[in-house]
Amino acid sequence: MPSGATILSGANGSGKTIFSQQYSYEVLHDGGKVLWITTEELPETLRAGMKTFGWNIERQEAEGEFVILDAASPARLGFSENIGHGMLGLDPTGMLIVVTEKLKSARDKNEGFLLVIDSISRLLLSCEPKAVVDFVSCLSSRMENFGMHGLLTVSQDVHEEKLLASLLFSSSGAIRFRINEGGEERNRQLRIEMLRGKKHDDRWKKYNITNSGIDIEI
Repeated sequence: MPSGATILSGANGSGKTIFSQQYSYEVLHDGGKVLWITTEELPETLRAGMKTFGWNIERQEAEGEFVILDAASPARLGFSENIGHGMLGLDPTGMLIVVTEKLKSARDKNEGFLLVIDSISRLLLSCEPKAVVDFVSCLSSRMENFGMHGLLTVSQDVHEEKLLASLLFSSSGAIRFRINEGGEERNRQLRIEMLRGKKHDDRWKKYNITNSGIDIEI
């Protein structure tokens, strides 16, 4: 995966969040760190969802290897787990400042981390779309400069194709998820649409969501 932001786009229920959780757990398993910004799910829902697949992150959270920045609770409940540790609202500019500070701190410590924002759709529905596209562009550029990468999920169901194209243009990579309905069958597929500067297979790959996560047919 290239440095910068990779957009995960697809219909609701296609597995974008599960893919991000699984990728995050693999990063942690390999000794890396993850910064997860949640704009839709509450932090406890995220933890419970990961535990369902066997991805228990309690130890990594306790040791600061998996950090959740909660932008969902202030919008939905009026309070946040981040009280006392800096509030994070649905504000692209504020998020960019916070992430940039994290990037600088990681660079100074000669460390790195995976950034996940789940999801950009909540920002697009709550803020000026152009401001969100500019945020993704600036974020991706800064992550490239720091040699770090991230996953940003976006729902295809609720945004115009032109807006989605603008997000993809502003990012370093793009993976698209889709669900095909045929009779009583439901087939899930994904493909890598863009990985800037890297060769990749852009054919559609079938995948299944199992008890242990996403299983991609090779």
